[in-house]
Amino acid sequence: MTKLVKPNVVLDFSGEACPLPLIKTRRALDQMGKGEVLEVIGTDEKARTDIIMAVKELGMQLEKMATDKDGKWRMLVRKR
Repeated sequence: MTKLVKPNVVLDFSGEACPLPLIKTRRALDQMGKGEVLEVIGTDEKARTDIIMAVKELGMQLEKMATDKDGKWRMLVRKR
């Protein structure tokens, strides 16, 4: 059975373009505690790519990522 991860913070950037989603995601991660989970939701493909790169660069853990049929993506990031 898969363990359900409940986010501590949710950011929805649907309809917003980069760089705002990336900037706000990094700011939220800076304010979160170690082990907390951030859910990021969006529609801009460039923002998704930039956030994934930032997560790796910052040494965070990408727990899960999915895209629905309408192109809206969601990712769960755990702060390390």
